[in-house]
Order: sequence, then C-alpha cells, then structure tokens
Amino acid sequence: MLYSLFHILLQPDVTGGPAPVAPTGGGGPAPGPMGCGGGGTEQIGFLLLMFAVLYFLMIRPQQKRAKQHDAMMAALKKGDIVRTNGGVRGEITALDDRDVTIEIAERTRIKVLRSHVAGLDQPPEQKN
Repeated sequence: MLYSLFHILLQPDVTGGPAPVAPTGGGGPAPGPMGCGGGGTEQIGFLLLMFAVLYFLMIRPQQKRAKQHDAMMAALKKGDIVRTNGGVRGEITALDDRDVTIEIAERTRIKVLRSHVAGLDQPPEQKN
C-alpha cells in the first residue's frame, strides 16, 4: 500500500497539458515540483539534528574514554598488573616516558610502548 502511494505521488504528469503555475504573491519562494517550499532551512535543521545525535552517541563517549585512558596511563606505577592491547598480561617492573617493562613470567620481561597498555588488570586468583 505504501509503495502504491509513493508510486502515485511520484508519477510524472502524463496528460500532456501545461504544468500548473503557482501563484506568485508577495510571500516566500514558489513551491517546488512536489508543492513543498522552503526546503533549505529544513535540510539545515535536519543536518544539525543529526550532528547533535552523532555527537552525543559517538563522539562524546569516545572523548570521555580517551580522557579516562590518559589518566590511567599517567597513574601507572611499578608493581601494577596490566594488560596490553595484544592481550599480554604482566606486572610492571620499570617504566619511563615512552616504554613500559612488563614481567610476564618469572625472569621473563618484555618492553612495550606505554601507549599499548590497554588497562589495569586484577591478579589471578590463587587456587588452593
């Protein structure tokens, strides 16, 4: 039913007669071919609305997560248990401005970029 309604509305005039002429009073712009006038402001309003929705649903939460991650990166210290972006888990044994040294097993240490630390991790539970 909806398809047939759009089909009728969008069907071109095939009667061969002249196109109807809109009265041009002192008002706003003449209506377009579908009888709608003033579409420019509606389009701008719609774009602004879409940008606002995009900002609050995607951009703002991402910025919030980035700030939290930066704060966590600044608070890293020796002895913290961390997990890297690659999934490697270990304890920080040394760190500087660029690198973090992580002990992933007894006497096994790796250096990773500080920016590749995904976050703090909990130590594994000891089984009795």
